[in-house]
Amino acid sequence: MMKQHTSRRALQCVMAVSACAPLLSGILGLSGIYNPILLEKPPENLILDSNLRFLNAMCVAVGLAFYFVIPVIEKETLACRIICFAVFFGGLGRVISIVDLGTPPVIFIYFLILELSLPILIIVWQMRVARAAQIND
Repeated sequence: MMKQHTSRRALQCVMAVSACAPLLSGILGLSGIYNPILLEKPPENLILDSNLRFLNAMCVAVGLAFYFVIPVIEKETLACRIICFAVFFGGLGRVISIVDLGTPPVIFIYFLILELSLPILIIVWQMRVARAAQIND
Protein backbone atom coordinates (compact mmCIF):
# COMPACT_ATOMS: atom_id res chain seq x y z
CA MET A 1 0.00 0.00 0.00
CA MET A 2 2.80 2.43 0.89
CA LYS A 3 4.65 1.71 -2.37
CA GLN A 4 1.47 2.39 -4.36
CA HIS A 5 0.93 5.68 -2.52
CA THR A 6 4.56 6.67 -3.10
CA SER A 7 4.34 5.83 -6.81
CA ARG A 8 1.06 7.74 -7.14
CA ARG A 9 2.49 10.76 -5.34
CA ALA A 10 5.68 10.67 -7.44
CA LEU A 11 3.59 10.47 -10.65
CA GLN A 12 1.52 13.43 -9.48
CA CYS A 13 4.69 15.42 -8.81
CA VAL A 14 6.19 14.57 -12.20
CA MET A 15 2.94 15.55 -13.92
CA ALA A 16 2.71 18.82 -11.98
CA VAL A 17 6.24 19.79 -12.99
CA SER A 18 5.71 18.56 -16.58
CA ALA A 19 2.50 20.57 -16.92
CA CYS A 20 4.51 23.74 -16.34
CA ALA A 21 6.11 23.41 -19.79
CA PRO A 22 2.97 23.65 -21.95
CA LEU A 23 1.35 26.06 -19.52
CA LEU A 24 4.25 28.51 -19.36
CA SER A 25 5.30 28.17 -23.00
CA GLY A 26 1.66 28.62 -23.99
CA ILE A 27 1.29 31.76 -21.90
CA LEU A 28 4.55 33.12 -23.31
CA GLY A 29 3.49 32.12 -26.82
CA LEU A 30 0.28 34.10 -26.48
CA SER A 31 2.46 37.09 -27.29
CA GLY A 32 2.27 35.79 -30.88
CA ILE A 33 4.94 36.93 -33.29
CA TYR A 34 6.36 39.21 -30.59
CA ASN A 35 7.41 36.20 -28.48
CA PRO A 36 10.56 37.23 -26.58
CA ILE A 37 12.07 33.71 -26.94
CA LEU A 38 12.34 34.11 -30.71
CA LEU A 39 15.80 35.35 -31.57
CA GLU A 40 14.78 36.79 -34.89
CA LYS A 41 11.49 38.49 -35.55
CA PRO A 42 9.27 36.62 -38.01
CA PRO A 43 7.52 38.59 -40.74
CA GLU A 44 4.48 40.57 -39.79
CA ASN A 45 1.65 38.22 -40.68
CA LEU A 46 -1.80 38.30 -39.18
CA ILE A 47 -2.56 34.66 -40.02
CA LEU A 48 0.72 33.49 -38.48
CA ASP A 49 0.06 35.59 -35.38
CA SER A 50 -3.50 34.29 -35.10
CA ASN A 51 -2.35 30.68 -35.43
CA LEU A 52 0.48 31.15 -32.93
CA ARG A 53 -1.88 32.59 -30.36
CA PHE A 54 -4.50 29.88 -30.95
CA LEU A 55 -2.00 27.04 -30.68
CA ASN A 56 -0.38 28.54 -27.61
CA ALA A 57 -3.80 28.87 -25.99
CA MET A 58 -4.15 25.13 -26.67
CA CYS A 59 -0.86 24.62 -24.83
CA VAL A 60 -2.28 26.51 -21.85
CA ALA A 61 -5.36 24.26 -21.99
CA VAL A 62 -3.19 21.11 -22.07
CA GLY A 63 -1.20 22.35 -19.07
CA LEU A 64 -4.38 23.12 -17.14
CA ALA A 65 -5.89 19.76 -18.13
CA PHE A 66 -2.89 18.03 -16.54
CA TYR A 67 -3.58 19.90 -13.29
CA PHE A 68 -7.26 18.88 -13.31
CA VAL A 69 -6.31 15.20 -13.72
CA ILE A 70 -3.54 15.11 -11.12
CA PRO A 71 -5.70 14.82 -7.95
CA VAL A 72 -7.48 11.71 -9.26
CA ILE A 73 -4.77 10.35 -11.52
CA GLU A 74 -5.52 6.71 -10.70
CA LYS A 75 -9.09 7.16 -12.03
CA GLU A 76 -8.44 9.27 -15.14
CA THR A 77 -6.74 6.87 -17.56
CA LEU A 78 -8.51 8.10 -20.70
CA ALA A 79 -8.07 11.79 -19.90
CA CYS A 80 -4.41 11.23 -19.05
CA ARG A 81 -3.82 9.42 -22.33
CA ILE A 82 -5.57 12.09 -24.39
CA ILE A 83 -3.50 14.84 -22.78
CA CYS A 84 -0.28 12.85 -23.23
CA PHE A 85 -1.09 12.12 -26.88
CA ALA A 86 -1.70 15.85 -27.45
CA VAL A 87 1.75 16.66 -26.04
CA PHE A 88 3.41 13.83 -27.99
CA PHE A 89 1.81 14.92 -31.27
CA GLY A 90 2.95 18.48 -30.56
CA GLY A 91 6.47 17.07 -30.35
CA LEU A 92 5.98 15.36 -33.70
CA GLY A 93 4.98 18.76 -35.08
CA ARG A 94 8.30 20.14 -33.89
CA VAL A 95 10.11 17.28 -35.65
CA ILE A 96 8.32 18.15 -38.90
CA SER A 97 9.31 21.78 -38.45
CA ILE A 98 12.97 20.80 -37.94
CA VAL A 99 12.90 18.67 -41.09
CA ASP A 100 11.23 21.45 -43.11
CA LEU A 101 12.91 24.58 -41.74
CA GLY A 102 15.92 23.60 -39.63
CA THR A 103 16.84 23.56 -35.97
CA PRO A 104 15.12 26.06 -33.66
CA PRO A 105 16.75 27.70 -30.61
CA VAL A 106 18.07 25.16 -28.09
CA ILE A 107 15.21 25.62 -25.59
CA PHE A 108 12.84 24.17 -28.19
CA ILE A 109 15.07 21.10 -28.56
CA TYR A 110 14.68 20.51 -24.82
CA PHE A 111 10.91 20.87 -25.19
CA LEU A 112 11.02 18.38 -28.06
CA ILE A 113 12.89 15.79 -26.01
CA LEU A 114 10.39 16.14 -23.17
CA GLU A 115 7.39 16.13 -25.51
CA LEU A 116 8.45 12.86 -27.11
CA SER A 117 9.56 11.03 -23.96
CA LEU A 118 7.52 12.17 -20.95
CA PRO A 119 4.06 11.37 -22.37
CA ILE A 120 5.06 7.74 -22.92
CA LEU A 121 6.54 7.52 -19.43
CA ILE A 122 3.45 9.10 -17.87
CA ILE A 123 1.03 6.79 -19.75
CA VAL A 124 2.87 3.66 -18.61
CA TRP A 125 3.28 4.96 -15.06
CA GLN A 126 -0.38 6.03 -14.80
CA MET A 127 -1.47 2.60 -16.03
CA ARG A 128 0.51 0.97 -13.21
CA VAL A 129 -0.85 3.38 -10.59
CA ALA A 130 -4.41 2.78 -11.82
CA ARG A 131 -3.93 -0.99 -11.77
CA ALA A 132 -2.52 -0.87 -8.23
CA ALA A 133 -5.45 1.30 -7.08
CA GLN A 134 -7.93 -1.24 -8.50
CA ILE A 135 -6.22 -4.10 -6.68
CA ASN A 136 -6.35 -2.20 -3.38
CA ASP A 137 -10.02 -1.20 -3.70
